Amino acid sequence: MADYVDKNNNSALETSNTISATQPNFAKPFLDVSKIEVFTGQNFRHWQEHVSTLLDMYEVAFALTNSKSDPSTTAKQIDDWIHVNKVCHHTLLSALSNDLFDVYASYKEAKDIWDSFILKYTAKTSSYKGL
Repeated sequence: MADYVDKNNNSALETSNTISATQPNFAKPFLDVSKIEVFTGQNFRHWQEHVSTLLDMYEVAFALTNSKSDPSTTAKQIDDWIHVNKVCHHTLLSALSNDLFDVYASYKEAKDIWDSFILKYTAKTSSYKGL
């Protein structure tokens, strides 16, 4: 009887392993945007560090510095970039106040939003330090 139970348990384990191997395996869960403080135009450096760290942790931060229009990229790299840009674009827009969302929602690339933030908010910070 014990042999019969062991055989059944082993076959059940083998079956469950076979089933789980065919199911999609998502390496990382979706970004939890609720953990990012809403950016209102204040404390940019703090917000920037928080967002870039989160995006880097999910290995998508390169969309903040790389544009799609690099002529040496392969079709696979373009597809990867499109996905990563969507994740970064959504994350950035989701972490903005309504007023800033209205300004940046028309941007198509996360890099353009990020570059615009850096230009606007680091220049603002630098000019205050010079006073």
